[in-house]
Amino acid sequence: MSEPILATVFAVSKVSVEISIRLAKALKLIESIESKLDLLMQVEFNAALKTLHQALNSSALDEQKFALLNDARNGFNNATCIEKGERLFYAHLGLAICHYFLNDMNNVKTALLEATKVSIYKDIYLQERNSSLGFNKYVFDSFINNYNPENILNLVKSILSYRLILEQKKEINKYNKSKSNLINDIYKKINAEEKMIIWETEANQPSDVFKTLESKSLEFINLQKECLEIIDNI
Repeated sequence: MSEPILATVFAVSKVSVEISIRLAKALKLIESIESKLDLLMQVEFNAALKTLHQALNSSALDEQKFALLNDARNGFNNATCIEKGERLFYAHLGLAICHYFLNDMNNVKTALLEATKVSIYKDIYLQERNSSLGFNKYVFDSFINNYNPENILNLVKSILSYRLILEQKKEINKYNKSKSNLINDIYKKINAEEKMIIWETEANQPSDVFKTLESKSLEFINLQKECLEIIDNI
């Protein structure tokens, strides 16, 4: 898709401050979500996603469509209480779509705001990194003792950029303590997490695993930035 994923669902106009949803493109987003979450085990999320898909495809009367949307909204609400990481992000996004179709703009904003609060660095990037590579002190010891010139060069770069990394971690920790709803504060948190992901990937090259994980994580970062853009225009 040439357009950003969220932009295909919420058409943002800064002039008219209007958000509209195009049904056909909304269906593409739902299909995209389904393709990325084929390993999900949580019943609440799966049921909500299926019900939302049915509502968007429905040719029934408006009352029946609204009933399906209400069911989907309830499911996504429940899912936000039990899901984590990637699934939590998509649960908030699904909730926002339901609220929009039910003409509840205040809750569209709230749901998108919650999606931007999900920590992509901690709850997705680090979780998947540790799961895939089994990161622990022995891995770092092995890395330090590896005399591959490229690895040593990356290590030197990491040391030189350590002060900047500490600044990003400080920004992330600062936000985690405040959990602010201010757009500027959330932007700072998102940008700090983006820099951390890029830095860790560069420090561990060459690695297809790190590059793939970086690509996936930065896609979530971009989606969060789109959420903030939409919030600004509600």
